[in-house]
Amino acid sequence: MNFVGVDIGGTSVKVGIVSSAGVMLARSQQDIEDRSPEAIVGIAVNLARQCATEANVEWTDIAGLGVGCPGQVSNGVLVAAANFATWDHVPLELMLHERLHVPSVLVNDADAAVAAEHWVGTASNVKNFVMLTLGTGVGFGVVNDDKIVAGGTGMIEGGHVIVVPNGRACGCTQKGCLERYSSASAVIDQAKLKAVDPSTTASLSSSHAPTTRCSPCIIRLALTTSLSQLKVDSITAKDVFDAADAGDQVSKAIIEEVAEYLGFACVNFCRTLDPEMIVLSGGLAEAGEAFIQQIRDAYTKYTWTKLPNPVIIEKASVGYDCGIIGAAAFAFKANKTN
Repeated sequence: MNFVGVDIGGTSVKVGIVSSAGVMLARSQQDIEDRSPEAIVGIAVNLARQCATEANVEWTDIAGLGVGCPGQVSNGVLVAAANFATWDHVPLELMLHERLHVPSVLVNDADAAVAAEHWVGTASNVKNFVMLTLGTGVGFGVVNDDKIVAGGTGMIEGGHVIVVPNGRACGCTQKGCLERYSSASAVIDQAKLKAVDPSTTASLSSSHAPTTRCSPCIIRLALTTSLSQLKVDSITAKDVFDAADAGDQVSKAIIEEVAEYLGFACVNFCRTLDPEMIVLSGGLAEAGEAFIQQIRDAYTKYTWTKLPNPVIIEKASVGYDCGIIGAAAFAFKANKTN
């Protein structure tokens, strides 16, 4: 028995065939150009069939499909999503079912990532944990007593807790959201900004921006020695982390800010949800143990010291494909229930 997992992100669609044991049999992905629901469903359908062929799985052996998408999900409908601002009550579950003719289930992408770690990952034996998915935005999921918590309207969005009042504008229309300070997009935005003006990074621990002059290291890693806007636009989050590893002080300051806000936010999540573990997933979490340790250090800096504080902060083990495997986990669970 096998399942299709679909992970719709802010910039790409990822699809995989997953066994009932949570093993990825085949995967593929495609960048998003046309952001209409029809176009993205079309990508998912094509990739699903390609993956089934690659995995040598007959379509009749597909028992279900799960699709994870950012935003508010209700009864198979994507109500709204900051990353897809023009989408309004899109029936993604039905659209995929009509194209692929298998039982389908739509879930929030952060819940999918949580389900993957709870099924076969770092938190497989943990009853209470919080998971942050550090990608284009910041996904957020909660497991309490072995159950994923959806909230009253399916809108538990830890990436949109405000960490800076009246801070950077967010696509959700709030200002100062965590994901504007601690996502891959935030890293890129700050790198582009500091490539032109190096005195722009603010820290929780200081009311003054660092005055480190901008070295060309970030720009070189973006395949240019020019500060032209066209070239600056090619900077990626990986470029910034690589530049920091190479000793670039501006890049280090950007990454320190990301870790600082994540540690700060994790304290608040722990005070309100009391998890045993915080799991970090997504592209930024793949930056390495040194970055994870920076987050732990920031957490320790802001947390209380008089009361018990046995919280573990760990990197997700399912990794990059947690969205695919987690979406398939929901399909697997739905199949067992039915």
